[in-house]
Amino acid sequence: MSQNSLELMLPKGMCDISPADKILQQEVLDAIRSIFESYGYLPLETPLVERMDVLKAKFAAGEGTDVSKEIFNVTDQGERELGLRFDMTVPLARYVAMNPMVKLPFKRYAMGKVFRDGPIKLGRYREFWQADADIIGAPGPLADAEGVQMAAALFAKLDLDVTIPFSSRELLAEMMDKVGIAEEQRGAAVIALDKLKKIGKEAVKKEMMENGVSGEQCDELMTMTQLNGSNTEKLDSLENSLGESPAVQRLRQIIEILKDIPNLEFDPSLARGLGYYTGFFFETFLLKSKISSSLVGTGRYDKMVGQFSNGKIDVAGVGMSFGVSVICDALREKRENFRKSVTQVYVVPVSENEVGYATEVARMLRDSGLNTEMDLVGKSIGKNFSYADSLGIPVVVIVGENELKERTCSVKVMVSGDQFSTGFSDLFEKIKSSL
Repeated sequence: MSQNSLELMLPKGMCDISPADKILQQEVLDAIRSIFESYGYLPLETPLVERMDVLKAKFAAGEGTDVSKEIFNVTDQGERELGLRFDMTVPLARYVAMNPMVKLPFKRYAMGKVFRDGPIKLGRYREFWQADADIIGAPGPLADAEGVQMAAALFAKLDLDVTIPFSSRELLAEMMDKVGIAEEQRGAAVIALDKLKKIGKEAVKKEMMENGVSGEQCDELMTMTQLNGSNTEKLDSLENSLGESPAVQRLRQIIEILKDIPNLEFDPSLARGLGYYTGFFFETFLLKSKISSSLVGTGRYDKMVGQFSNGKIDVAGVGMSFGVSVICDALREKRENFRKSVTQVYVVPVSENEVGYATEVARMLRDSGLNTEMDLVGKSIGKNFSYADSLGIPVVVIVGENELKERTCSVKVMVSGDQFSTGFSDLFEKIKSSL
């Protein structure tokens, strides 16, 4: 390669988003936003870059966790250690700690890019969009259940079939109490258990034992997490093993609230690797799909805000995060056709003489609420029809000499091939009825 040539490549794990893909992404984001706002969540925006000590705080990513190792490091000109945000939850907790007068419960949503310098696979990138909804200041099961209800509503809206496994970090702590795993070993044990479905039982056991958990403790914990039966039967089995269990009782309350949600599955082997989770959490996976990544990550984190504020604020937190990129991949897998353009009407002046009238037509249609594009380069009629067809633009309006003289328009509906002529004053209604 010569010194002056440039090899054009994207950074590994990053991708351009083409217009068609961006249209799909906006469809997903609009659907998520409508769900969030229907439940009363308010928008909040935080920076892409946070201080590294905030991101790696022991009650955030935590030192030495898989997530902390995946943070993109950034240094500013003042040589301050910064990092690209890896999720939206840590910035939210930092925001609430810095703004203690926020009205509680604080229901916020946020949409934007997050970054993780981790392994790449189908449905997983290093730069990706998340759409989060969190409630600060609501400790009860109704707040836990609301995230599941929103997830179920979104996937029904997008016509995606999913299963929703759930568990509780509080329950996992009770199980570790029962088998005698020491406090200082629990962080590593949770990280290992979180990999169970990826690396298998023996590899998880090996990793736990490398971090000081005995083989007998591993086996006992695995036995308690490998249960069969209905959600209620699994909870009954755990209660028989644990005795009186506040975590089991809270899960029973949540299940009762969510009794109408399909494919809700209690899975006590779920762990969630992030150290800040304290209670209920759930994930969402596609049924009958090549995509294995979770579409939603969620959990209760009742200590994070208080720890960020050095104990000045003590409020509960629970949230959910939609993986927008993965949801888009799921829709690509499911659908055959996608919109390539946002344009609804394409206006074509036959010659320069009709440009003024065509401009008037296009302006009227835009003012009436239709996305309207106009030929700007004077292509032939045939090429303009080919252009509209290639982008899936549904309606083409032709303005020629006769149309100018009579203040009419010739309209072609591209999918059906129907053609008709209409007056300027009736144009919007005629097009609207054909879309």
